[in-house]
Formats: sequence, C-alpha cells, structure tokens
Amino acid sequence: MSKHLRYLFFIGPRDKLPKPLENSLVRELPGLVVQVSTDWDVLVEKAEQEGILPSLILVDEAFAATNADLLQVFQDTYPNAILCLTFNGEYTSRLHIRKCLKTGIINNVIPMNLRLDLWLYAIQIMLHGGSYMPPDLVELLEIDRSMQLEKARKATAASGVSGVHIVSSLTPREREVLELIARGQQNKHIAANLSLSEHTIKLHIHHIISKMGVSNRTEAAAAYLQIHRSAGGNG
Repeated sequence: MSKHLRYLFFIGPRDKLPKPLENSLVRELPGLVVQVSTDWDVLVEKAEQEGILPSLILVDEAFAATNADLLQVFQDTYPNAILCLTFNGEYTSRLHIRKCLKTGIINNVIPMNLRLDLWLYAIQIMLHGGSYMPPDLVELLEIDRSMQLEKARKATAASGVSGVHIVSSLTPREREVLELIARGQQNKHIAANLSLSEHTIKLHIHHIISKMGVSNRTEAAAAYLQIHRSAGGNG
C-alpha cells in the first residue's frame, strides 16, 4: 500500500511546521504522508523499517545552518528526493540560505509564511519534481552574485594573472563543467549532460576550484562569467 503514497520529511523543530499546516498538506494533497523530526537518524530508521522513500525533504534553515555537513548525507541517502530549505519571516538568515545554495545540493527555498494556497502550490511543484524559490529572494541573490562578480574581477586583476590564462589552465572537460555551472545547472544535470557520474562531476568541481584559486563553485562561476564578459568587451 505504501507504494501508492508520497512521503514528505520535515527536518526541524515541530513549531516550524505547525500541526494546522501539516493538516492542510494532508487534506489538500491526498496520498501525502508527512514525517516530522529534529533527528535525521530517527527519520531514516523509521523509513527503513517501513520501507518508504521521501519524495520531498524540507530542511529548516536553522537546522541546516548548524548541520551543514548533513546536507550531503541527505542527498546520498535519498538521491531521488527533492531537497528544499525552509525559513521563517524575512530574509534575516540570507547568509545561511546562500551558504546552503552554494553547496549545489539544495536548490529550492520556500518561506513558511507564504499565503497558504501559494505555499501548497509550491509544495506540489516540488513533489512533481519541479523547483521553487521566491522571486524576491532570487532578486536578492542576484545582487549578491553581482557583488561576487566584482570581487572575482578585482581578485583576478590583483593577482596579475589574466582570466584567460586561469581558464586555459583547466582541462577541456573541466571547462565544460565550469560552463554548465555558470549556467546554473545542478550537479545531477551536469552529470546527465556529460554522461558522467555525479561523483566524477564533484571531483571536477574540486579541481576547478583549486586551480582557479576560489572558495567555491559560485565564485568559480562568477569568475568565469566575468572573464567572458571582459573578453567580449575587448573583442
């Protein structure tokens, strides 16, 4: 019977997913079963005992901020589940949100104070394999991204090493991966496009970050875009 059901895991304090909101989920989305816990191991153990797999995993921002290393564990344990970061109130923890998005593991964000019908719609989108992120958060992140582009440009100029030289130091495959990162693609999509495993893609990204002298994939993408914009402007 469980194969006809869909499962949603919420990892975080119970008060961050109030019972009335959970009841609305179950009422409006027939066949959905919600599991709530602050303990990931408890959720996994129960899921294994009952033979269930989650379709969607909601992770409270505070939990994610203090357990960032578990994000990869979530993905490795349930590779077919959609991971989504939840937050309450305003974007006061934008740094935490940005940090989680930089991992490339979480690409969905949902505010818990959305109007109920919009919130339920966003949940449905993700349960069907889609993505969701509030438009105003996208705008804020784009501003952050522009600042990172400027930072990358200054870092490149200060190093005295040309951007073209930095990119040319990458292997052809690494350049392919970097281009797809710059297009905003997730690791699993990059892997599918290049017919490689996600593990191989992660290794390529590690090498790219090391060779470019940046801190993460976002800075690598920002530097790549800045280099190409500069090249276009000089051409």
